[in-house]
Amino acid sequence: MDFIKKGLSGFDLKLFALIFMTFDHVREMLSGLLPIPTWFGIIGRISAPLFIFMVAEGMWHTRNRVKYMGRLYLASVSMALLNNVANTYFPMPNGGMIINNIFATMFLITFFIHFSEKTFEAFKARQFSKAFINLALIVSPIFLSFIFVMNMTTLPLIVLQIVLVALPLPMLVEGGPIWIILGIGFYLCHGNKKRTGIFYVILCVLTFMLSTGMDFSFENLFLINYQWLMILALPSLLLYNGEKGKGMRSFFYIYYPAHLYLLLGVAYIINGLL
Repeated sequence: MDFIKKGLSGFDLKLFALIFMTFDHVREMLSGLLPIPTWFGIIGRISAPLFIFMVAEGMWHTRNRVKYMGRLYLASVSMALLNNVANTYFPMPNGGMIINNIFATMFLITFFIHFSEKTFEAFKARQFSKAFINLALIVSPIFLSFIFVMNMTTLPLIVLQIVLVALPLPMLVEGGPIWIILGIGFYLCHGNKKRTGIFYVILCVLTFMLSTGMDFSFENLFLINYQWLMILALPSLLLYNGEKGKGMRSFFYIYYPAHLYLLLGVAYIINGLL
């Protein structure tokens, strides 16, 4: 097939991720109101790895890493604020909450990549004070994660809200440490499909072990704890041809929050008709 020979551009991967994500969020937002099939969620497992892969690629290709990280941080804060408004004034009719914010995960991936490289460069140049400052920046979010998690029940609500909005923390962002490791691994495997494939399979196996509890029943593997089916993203990852493809950067930034809140509106309409 021609598209296999030609491969998939970065735009193609992001478009596929967007489509699969939409299926997943339809199930998330409308389950309990409509009979949404489980396979909507299963194919949704393909989405996040593709987006994370493209963030890692973005760190290789962007002309300004600081601006790139800044865009992701601002998107993360904006999404967190909008989620707070939605959950406070427009709670999901099916009883769930909108906690989706992959922008925060993406920001941490770029943050750890950027400052890890800065740390190594500083040590190599024997600029030890600069190296230790960068190292402290790397360790800080990890340390704060543990402190925050251990004290969540005792902190005032306003402090919890400020931290969750303004400080992306590895233990609390969407996908947690596994997705952050996934992004860093993709970055380190850049340009080598064999290493990318091996790394991704290993991470999927780890996800399988952690998410399924090693319960091999059909119900657990394919109806309840099916995050391990992110392995389905592997063919698309290996077909990546290294080309950027079309732009439309703003479209992807806008679509992610917009489609969630649109689905929330649809959920209210359906709930009112039931």
